[in-house]
This record gives sequence, C-alpha cells and structure tokens, in this order.
Amino acid sequence: MPDPVSKVTWDNFVAMAPSDAKKLGLDEFGVVKVTANGYTVELPVLEQPGQAPDTISIAVGYGRTAAGKVGDNVGKNAFPFYSFLNGTFQTTAQATIEATGDTFPLSQTQTHHSYEGRNVIRETTFAEYKKNPEAGKGEEEGEHKKYDLWENTNEDRIHARPVYDWVMAIDLNACTGCGACVIACSAENNVPVVGKEEVGRRREMHWIRIDRYYSFAENGTAKADERTGMVTKEKEIAKLEDFSNVTVVHQPMLCQHCDHAPCETVCPVLATVHSSEGLNQMAYNRCVGTRYCANNCPYKVRRFNWFNYWNDSRFDNYLNNEHTQLVLNPDVTTRFRGVMEKCSMCVQRIQAGKLKAKMEKRPLQDGEIKMACQQTCSANAIIFGNRNDKNSEVYKALQSERTYYVLEELNVQPGIGYQVKVRNTGTESLA
Repeated sequence: MPDPVSKVTWDNFVAMAPSDAKKLGLDEFGVVKVTANGYTVELPVLEQPGQAPDTISIAVGYGRTAAGKVGDNVGKNAFPFYSFLNGTFQTTAQATIEATGDTFPLSQTQTHHSYEGRNVIRETTFAEYKKNPEAGKGEEEGEHKKYDLWENTNEDRIHARPVYDWVMAIDLNACTGCGACVIACSAENNVPVVGKEEVGRRREMHWIRIDRYYSFAENGTAKADERTGMVTKEKEIAKLEDFSNVTVVHQPMLCQHCDHAPCETVCPVLATVHSSEGLNQMAYNRCVGTRYCANNCPYKVRRFNWFNYWNDSRFDNYLNNEHTQLVLNPDVTTRFRGVMEKCSMCVQRIQAGKLKAKMEKRPLQDGEIKMACQQTCSANAIIFGNRNDKNSEVYKALQSERTYYVLEELNVQPGIGYQVKVRNTGTESLA
C-alpha cells in the first residue's frame, strides 16, 4: 500500500523540506547518510511539502530480515535511532546528514494520475460554509447541462433502472487517507501485489486509490487559488517559494460507474457494458486487451494485467503459491494476462445480498449490502446503496448541499458523489 502522503511504495526514505533539500544541493532520490545516536543508515531523500524546516523524518518498520520473501530487506531499519530515557523511548534525536552522490529511485503511485489541474477537489472554510452551505462547489461555473447519447424518454429509457440504481457517496470531510479501503478491496477482489519494479513502471493494480492533494496556507490562514485552493498545476507550484505551510486533503478514487461511461463506447468487443442496475461491468472472457477503455477513462481507474500475476514466479506473493491461494476469495475470479480490470462495486456482495433477501421472501433492506471499502472505513466516509430508495442513507447523502461530482463537466454522469471538504481554520467563531 502506498504511504498516505508521499505515495511511496516498498521503501522508506528521508523526508525533507524542499527548501532544505535546495539549500543542501540534494537531488530528488539522492542518497544521504544519516547519523544519530551512534547509528548510521543510507536512504534516498524525498522532498516532502509540509515537513518542518531543519528537520528530517524516517519511517520505522522497514529493514526486516525475518518477514518472508516479500518483506525481507525492504528499506532500512530506523529503530536504532530511538533512545531510552527516563523510562520512555525518545523518537527524536540530533542527526547529521551527508550526501553520498548515489541515487536510489523510489516508486510512487500518484505521479502519473494527473488531472491537469482540473477542479476535482473542492473545499471551503467553515466561515464560508456558514454563509453559504453550497460554498466550494464551484457554482460560479454554472450548472452543467446534461446531454444524452441516446434517444430516451422517461417512460422507456434504454438505461432504465426500475428496481436498483447502485450509487455511492464519499465525504471528503471524513476521509483520513488511512488506506484501509485499498487493502480491503485488494483482499476482497483478489487484486494482485505486483512489487516495486512494476509500480515504478506505473502498473500498480489497486482498484481503489487514495489521491492526496496539497493546498497551501499563507500567514497561518488557508489560502485558496481562485476556485480550487489546490496546488495541482506546475505553474501554480512555481509561484510558491515555501512549501512548509501546506494542508492535505485525501480523495478516494475508484471506478465512477458512469451512466455515459466513455470506456463502454470505445470497446470493440463489448467487454465492458452497463448493467440494468447502474453498474459498469467487465466480461473478462471477452476482453482482448486493446486498452482503449483505459485511454478513454478520465478518472484513470482501469488496470491492465501485463502478466499472469497469480501464476508467475517473478511475482512472489500470496497469489502464486498453491497453499496461500487458499486465502483467495472464491466468489471472485482471478484475472489473466491481457485483460483489463477495475472496481466492480463488489458485485458479488450485491448478488449475495439480493439472493438472501429473495430466499427469505422479503425486500432488500438499505444497508444490508456493504462494499468491502465501505465496511472497512473506520470514519464511515463511504456510503453505498440504492438511489431508487428515497429513504436510503446514500440517497439522503447525495441530496446534501455539499455534494458534487468529479469532472461532471465531461457529461459522463458519474454514479459516485463527493461532498466538499469544509476546513475549520480556527479563525472563525463556532457559534
């Protein structure tokens, strides 16, 4: 799983303020020798916005030697930097650093999921929210007009969903970026672990990812760009001289199950189609691996199987051992080389819930079906349910004045609504 803020996988590193790295003449991923408490390690430098100047930080838990083939010798052990004083462990120490002249590339996951500065994250302050509950939604752009690709009537829609319309709501206020949903999704849907080398080639397989965005502050007060407040463009980053005062917002991003899914219209073999319940589904046996769908997806959430990860000795993980394969979810097939995969909205859980209700001869109850990501979220940031049920929790959540849809200006009509993040900067009254 990627680190929640740096998005680095498989290694630990020396996190350093960009101003310090510039002052010391250190390049990104340049290896430095860190010495403290009589112990020395060599690790690459990562420029980390928000890191306090004149400090560095190193994650512990790496450099293990008895963790199995996957975990052994990953990163360097930073525990010896601890000292024991007055009956407690001191996790800080005076350190010296020295450049070695070497480089050690780190694999990060968010560097290639670029939205080119589009307004995908929306946030406001508590003071503005009190004045206008819809603050931060980008209302100055006006309401986006919806166009239909097919001739439909309300009575006879091609994409009609008479019984179930499965949708999701995600509250950016609640999400802490912990990544538990990423792990839960991988376990539930047999998503393979591909290793550092493949992640470095931009081939990670996570069906849900947590995007991290920085917004910057000025004089202790949150400072927003005219609309988004986000540091997402190179030209905006170039304006900033000091990255030490930034805030972070996390955004879970998964297949949006769009009503006008651009991936569906370009598939030459109908491997990805829309269901009568509002889901964008994959038929793996039809897929011939053109990858047109991935090129056409504006959310960058589709994953391509470059290898048979479950049956290839180069990927030594729980999928390719005859004993550890017993941990796989039998309700979800493992995918094979040359096919595209993505979030299925845990369709196996949906079918199981509907079948149980049918066997008990009763209607399906709201909240009875929970997605793996939703079930694991400790902050209840994810809500899933049937939009056709006006009393459902998800329907009420999507009616919130804070709800917006990512890239709705593209008219893809996504099925996942996000709720604007409201920051309490401490400068306004809570009354």
